[in-house]
Amino acid sequence: MNATQTVFAGERSLLSRLAEARKNTDELFRIVRTESLYERPIPERHRIIFYLGHLEAFDWNLFRTNGALLQSFAPELDKLFAFGIDPVDGGLPTDQPEDWPALSKVLEYTTRIRQTIDEALDAGQLAASSDSEHSAEQILNVAIEHRLMHSETLAYMFHRLPFDKKHVQPEINAPGTPV
Repeated sequence: MNATQTVFAGERSLLSRLAEARKNTDELFRIVRTESLYERPIPERHRIIFYLGHLEAFDWNLFRTNGALLQSFAPELDKLFAFGIDPVDGGLPTDQPEDWPALSKVLEYTTRIRQTIDEALDAGQLAASSDSEHSAEQILNVAIEHRLMHSETLAYMFHRLPFDKKHVQPEINAPGTPV
């Protein structure tokens, strides 16, 4: 196998891992009822809607700052979902649901980001540029690790969310468990 085939195979593997990590977080968000996305199941954490935007915004900001030719189409949302609405003076967050964008706006933003990133990945535009200090492989690994880290956070948050705020999940038997 030559070097080009090796890089291509490695990139395919990373893209598969990114797709799997996205699938994981997408499935976690499907647990929450739409009307509950503005809840805050853990007082010290952001509202759920933040994380819905944050995962895609993190990837967007990460890939854009690595020399990619991706232009921001919503700088205010890039910033909001990069940092959230931080509490004042170190106290608990006091933001209200109405302080956050409408779900339709968040979904439009995240869908456009994911589509733009995927198109750039498919076209090879997210490879490290000559002025970048990080390789495309490093950037993809950071995006994957970040998303998986938040999978754990989301699972913990959703565990704390009252049952009536979640969709009933199918029962799954552990391997080796009698049916």
